[in-house]
Amino acid sequence: MQKNNTLIYRRVTALLLLFIILLKSLPLAYANLRTPTWWDQNAVNTTPDWHYRVPINIPSGTPVNSTIKVDVDFASLLSSLGVSGTFDVNSPRVVRSTGTLSTNQEFTDAVFAGATNATGDSRGEVRFILQDAGPTTYYLYFDITANGSKPTNPQVPINGNFEIGSTGNTTPLGWTRTTSNASLDGQIRPNETVSVTASPAAIAGPSTVNANGNAFSGQFSYLMGLRTNVSAAGNVVLNKTVTIPASSAGNFSLRWKPQGWDANSFDTLNVQIIGTTTRNVVGPTSTIAAYAAAPNSANFGAGLATATTPGYRFYNGFDCGTNLVHTAGMTVTCGTDNWFSASTSLSAFAGQTVTVRITYNGDTNDKTWFSVDDVEWSVVNATLGVAEGFGGNITNPTSGSFTTGSVISITAQVNAQPTASGNPVTANIYDAAGTLVASGIILYNNATNGDTTANDSLWTNSNAYTIPASGLVSGNWTIRVFARDASTSTIGATNGLIRIPSLPNTPLNQANYYNIDDQIITVTITTPLMTNLKTVTVLNDPVNGTTNPKMIPGAVVEYTIRITNSGNGTVDNNSIVITDPIPVNGTLFTGNVSGGAPYQFTNGSPSSGITCPFTALGNLTDCVDFSNDGGATWTYVPNGSYDSAVRHLRFKTTGAMAANTGTGNPFFEIKFNVQIQ
Repeated sequence: MQKNNTLIYRRVTALLLLFIILLKSLPLAYANLRTPTWWDQNAVNTTPDWHYRVPINIPSGTPVNSTIKVDVDFASLLSSLGVSGTFDVNSPRVVRSTGTLSTNQEFTDAVFAGATNATGDSRGEVRFILQDAGPTTYYLYFDITANGSKPTNPQVPINGNFEIGSTGNTTPLGWTRTTSNASLDGQIRPNETVSVTASPAAIAGPSTVNANGNAFSGQFSYLMGLRTNVSAAGNVVLNKTVTIPASSAGNFSLRWKPQGWDANSFDTLNVQIIGTTTRNVVGPTSTIAAYAAAPNSANFGAGLATATTPGYRFYNGFDCGTNLVHTAGMTVTCGTDNWFSASTSLSAFAGQTVTVRITYNGDTNDKTWFSVDDVEWSVVNATLGVAEGFGGNITNPTSGSFTTGSVISITAQVNAQPTASGNPVTANIYDAAGTLVASGIILYNNATNGDTTANDSLWTNSNAYTIPASGLVSGNWTIRVFARDASTSTIGATNGLIRIPSLPNTPLNQANYYNIDDQIITVTITTPLMTNLKTVTVLNDPVNGTTNPKMIPGAVVEYTIRITNSGNGTVDNNSIVITDPIPVNGTLFTGNVSGGAPYQFTNGSPSSGITCPFTALGNLTDCVDFSNDGGATWTYVPNGSYDSAVRHLRFKTTGAMAANTGTGNPFFEIKFNVQIQ
């Protein structure tokens, strides 16, 4: 008698084995968001967003209200990150250790290392007023134009170098101005050469000069006095309120350039610090020695210049007579344009809020004017740390398990808007052998594909990857998310990836790049272990009835098929199909065996989780089918009794067969009857 049958498992090709994969995240996930929290002036993914920063290290002992100065080569910082792009000159922002913008700050593109610097070369000077005592770390945020242009810095500048503003501004940002005569000059001027004619004419030397109007450093200085008009008398006053550190007050300094034909008895510059006391830093000068130390006019004296005596109507004579011989030991060349500097200790003003006052006073005749630049106080030089790029962090998956056919959902959070064209946030998945099993998985931030809120910091794909049924390696798998900006890689990496300085260019992973995040998950491959046991029992025969019946012609036998799963993996849903040929000398009974069905289905203990429902002999969607052509087709409808035409029987079970979880092997049985011919 033929007793073999066949189990057919959908999506499984060999040895009745079905692979089930359970994924569980490790307790700890790598996090790649920057610490401290990335600064954003509004919200992530709401323009503008900043994509790079560098720590500013404030030395120990630096008091609050110090002026912090640091030179920055942004091209070099970008290069250290392995990227390039056009530096956005409006982008620098100084952020305090508290995560808020420094109240008074500025970036000067035209000054580097204390000297004039070519604009547009990605270098410059950053200054800000310290609000948190050192040692502390502030951060300088910056960007490239490809990541979205940034607005002008809204914070109040220090503007002691008059670089924040434009030509003709009478009241520089951060200053106040008054004048007694609108015909006097009092405005920001660019680097320029200006033809000026004396009124009245000089008694010696030129009456018309091409005056050097260049700043001491940078592109601009502040002009005050009488240069443009023929004659005007009065004053121009600049005031700036500053707070001096309570300790380590440092020094106050400035630079000025006197030009013209008058003398210190008539046209003067006076620079004062006004607190509980008043200190004159420049002027007044009652003696020629005091004048020589800090010349507060173009000439010294109260009368016309002579061959041997300094005086007015002589262009930039300083302490010289018209014979160009110094009378007070000054070393500048008489008759030329020169910058002078003065510095004074602020210790007497420690902890005070003072007024810096710069005053021009002049009479009608003999044009004289002054350029003022580089006003500064309590300066402390800071240093830069290692540049950083914005980061990302995989927030899902962080826990859970998945079986074959289940879907992995991926969500990543970013510090700043990924600005690469196309799909800026993607994911790869690698198995335990390091094999790339899925690449370029798109994550979305548009309230689709599982993303909850459009245009926020979270990017999601709820249908990122479906676990396949085979070809997998157990162990630690890696989900890797790439959040790219619009920069160009200079190190052969994918454009938009920001390398951690001094680390290798490869591999492209979290260890080497700021805006890549790796999530390690544990992949356990489990397998069901299926057994099929078929037994036969004689129920009765024509001679003995049910008493010790024999397998003789006319006997009715009961076939029992038991399917057991002793493995630790479940079986795919609706995947178990059993086919069984009817013996050549047997006739299948298609009448009522149990509940109207031509078979009896029983779940074991523990339960298999499988069902085998019966509707009708002619129903093609219930559990049982019949074939009269050797299994070629399954549409035959039996006669409801012993039907010799049925040569094959098929059971299409429903459900996912349970695994052995330690409480026993789940199983089920199907019984049907055959008569021996």
